[in-house]
Amino acid sequence: MTRSAVARFEAGGTVPTLPLLDRIADALGLPLRVEFVEHAKIA
Repeated sequence: MTRSAVARFEAGGTVPTLPLLDRIADALGLPLRVEFVEHAKIA
């Protein structure tokens, strides 16, 4: 992955794919965890 690709990702210029997120997590030595969570209800 090039520096410019990372910069576009960080700036919100591209939408990352799951395989890309997996590669980044692997490079950082971290597991990738994707989950759906319910928004907190505001009273």
